[in-house]
Amino acid sequence: MLMGQWINFLIKASIVTVDSWQPTPIPTQIEQDDLKRLITSASEFVKGKNFTPDLDWIQPLAKAEYAIWQNTVQDLSDNELINIIKLLTTLETQHNWDLGEKSPVIAVFKTYKKKSGLNRELVQWVKANSDNQYLPFGPLI
Repeated sequence: MLMGQWINFLIKASIVTVDSWQPTPIPTQIEQDDLKRLITSASEFVKGKNFTPDLDWIQPLAKAEYAIWQNTVQDLSDNELINIIKLLTTLETQHNWDLGEKSPVIAVFKTYKKKSGLNRELVQWVKANSDNQYLPFGPLI
């Protein structure tokens, strides 16, 4: 009996299950609910409130294309744009998202700059809080 139990154990132990990795799809739009949630999170971040975002929903948004970001944020206020820039800059740096020239910070910053002009303090803040060489202006070419 002991030998039979040992064989059953070995058979069960050798069965391996493999989960397949499914990449997170890149969003083709940013939903209004997600934008509102992002604005709220960004505001709480800038105010220094207890900021513990659920990164599962923010990181896929960060991979949305440049034009999607520009269209989504074009009607936001200056404060909302600045807060989102600061939040995304910090998250990208702290969580090693490595977005490079595809960072949404670039699209949001260009939208802000087009509306309100160059904010040197914001440029300095982004550069001081990011390892991404492309922020905030994007690639030179």
